[in-house]
Amino acid sequence: MKISARNQIKGTIKTMKKGPVSTEVVIAVAGGNEIVSSITTHSAEKMNLREGMAVYAIMKASEVMVGTD
Repeated sequence: MKISARNQIKGTIKTMKKGPVSTEVVIAVAGGNEIVSSITTHSAEKMNLREGMAVYAIMKASEVMVGTD
């Protein structure tokens, strides 16, 4: 699969919290950091996502917020 988004970070699914409509997916990435995504439960099931699975966190620049202290 090829995708146009440049912001692709490889990681491993650490945990998943499945709900009736949405599923929270916690992805462990390099440096001990985590990225959390909320996707539809239908998509999680269709992709057969499971803990320990290698995945990519893909972000579009228009959806990334920037903050400072």
